[in-house]
Amino acid sequence: MIRPGSVFYNPHNREQITFLHTHASSNGAYLRIAAVVGAGGEQAGGALRHFHPLQEEKFIVHSGLLCMYVKGGKKIFKAGDTVVIPAGVPHRWRNCSYTEPLHFTYEIAPAMQWEMVIETLWALAQKGAVRENGSASFLQLAVTLDHFREHFYFAGLPVPLQRVIFRLGAVIGRKLGLKPHHKYRGVDGL
Repeated sequence: MIRPGSVFYNPHNREQITFLHTHASSNGAYLRIAAVVGAGGEQAGGALRHFHPLQEEKFIVHSGLLCMYVKGGKKIFKAGDTVVIPAGVPHRWRNCSYTEPLHFTYEIAPAMQWEMVIETLWALAQKGAVRENGSASFLQLAVTLDHFREHFYFAGLPVPLQRVIFRLGAVIGRKLGLKPHHKYRGVDGL
């Protein structure tokens, strides 16, 4: 079980997160994470254009530069800036700097099961089960996103089509033994 104070590290994109408030500690109201993304964080979790249909996201920048791509434009945020992405708004983000890490607090509300999606992605990275660009295989994503419906969709494809694609991919993935959730064990827990 993820608890406040749990730390995850993704060696692929040099991203470390510390859970400040979890689904359990906030009674499902929100998930809050302190995040550090290494320099040149092109492949961080928000690198793909996506949206959360039922959840609002907030990024509070403490140091470094956050590039946020929303509504076809790019905005750069620095220390002291807060960015709020309303539910349903397509976006992507990354560390703008190729020399400095990005430190920010991330909040998503309501929490739903978002921490389990994050845990799965970080666990796959720890196991080396991600592609060169840092993402899980299509079948693994299909199994996970089919299981955690209404958490995340890719921008640019109609949601009903994505649901069908995820469902079909999930059927195949499950037959191949893929699981929707993977527990993070940390660097020494593998």
